[in-house]
Amino acid sequence: MDKLEKIVRSIDFILKHVHEGIVIADREGRVIYVNEANERITGLDNKKILGQKVIDVVPTSSLIDVLKSGKERLGVKTRVNNKYVYSNIVPIYESGVLIGSISVFLDLTEIQDLNQKLESARQQINSLSKQLSGFIGDKDFIVGRNPKMQKVLEVAKKAAGVISSVLITGESGTGKEVVAKFIHNNSPRKNGPFIEVNCSAIPETLLESELFGYEPGAFTGADPKGKTGLLEKANGGTIFLDEIGDMPFSIQAKLLRVLQDSEIRKLGGGRKIKLDIRVISATNRSLEAMVKSGEFREDLYYRLNVIHIELPPLRERSEDIPVYAKLLMDKIGQRLNKKIQDISPAALRCLINYHFPGNIRELENILEKGFVMDEDGIIGVDDLPEFLSLKPEHNILKWNFDENWPTLQEAEKAIIERTLKAFPNKTKAAKVLGISRATLYRKMEEMGLDKDIV
Repeated sequence: MDKLEKIVRSIDFILKHVHEGIVIADREGRVIYVNEANERITGLDNKKILGQKVIDVVPTSSLIDVLKSGKERLGVKTRVNNKYVYSNIVPIYESGVLIGSISVFLDLTEIQDLNQKLESARQQINSLSKQLSGFIGDKDFIVGRNPKMQKVLEVAKKAAGVISSVLITGESGTGKEVVAKFIHNNSPRKNGPFIEVNCSAIPETLLESELFGYEPGAFTGADPKGKTGLLEKANGGTIFLDEIGDMPFSIQAKLLRVLQDSEIRKLGGGRKIKLDIRVISATNRSLEAMVKSGEFREDLYYRLNVIHIELPPLRERSEDIPVYAKLLMDKIGQRLNKKIQDISPAALRCLINYHFPGNIRELENILEKGFVMDEDGIIGVDDLPEFLSLKPEHNILKWNFDENWPTLQEAEKAIIERTLKAFPNKTKAAKVLGISRATLYRKMEEMGLDKDIV
């Protein structure tokens, strides 16, 4: 047995378990070793290769060149039958004497497949990352899978890239302020101020001076030093006018002038102050109806409503309550410095089935009560407010069975209609009814129910 064969036998166990293909040839170019991976990669029969000259098996192999030159060849692309392999070939020396060469190679097709899988995985990670950012947003901006909320996120991201005015509408507690902050924090103005003004919380007599500021001695009781208004404080950033529908009519005209001229005058002053502000406003009222009734200026409405974002109530996105609950529990746990491991399935069902008139804000309050009441690290039904676990009346459809007994078809149609009104999301409605989504659609078609029923 020559020296090269002794070396090969001493490491045979290792070579057998290498994923790459391996071929070792002696000084004369005769194959003395091939591992199992070689057969998988090249398709050649290992038994027929052993003892053969490399040049007879793969005439284009660079292994011959390495034996002739004694120098390594790295990153060599070689065709073997109908496949291409990527090889690193190095000479083998013993006491300074060339005794053979070894080729370690991969299937280029495998490499390309791996690259494609890697690229696919990368795209999937990016997609999941986007979904995760959709779930979490900007700390408190919880989006979830609900299509309406996905649309909100899409519009909010586009709004962040421009300086146009944004009007956010939706019921109280749906997260209008959170969306406003998300837009600001993802905009070029993110390093500028974000000034919040609650138009319903400041008395009408004070709102004007709060917004515009005043010069020293502007009126009786004024600060001798004067005051910088909130509009001026927002210069270079964003001003968020919450509850804009409650802004007094008299001040609406002055705000419109600010938006038109991009400048203000303090109360009691004559000097104009240039402004560079982005305006985001929010309301839970119908400004369109207020315009028609003369309570809100039409010209101001159109100035504010360049980009409109409408937040759906929580009852229209109940499928995402488990996601909201998890993220809100993390937030509450940090604030209260209390660790809650989970929420029980029964408690979660109570939350999903509740209509939440107070929306996300009410959900957070309910979960905080659960934190306070919990004793075992898992929020259960007993830890939640009692009204969540009250069972509905059995005769929810209010039929008088003594006078007008319904047919089975009438009862089924009424139940489906009531469920769709409570759960507009068809997947959620089907789950509540205990049927598949396809069955729900079939029954709706048979009963002549509008598929867009709410």
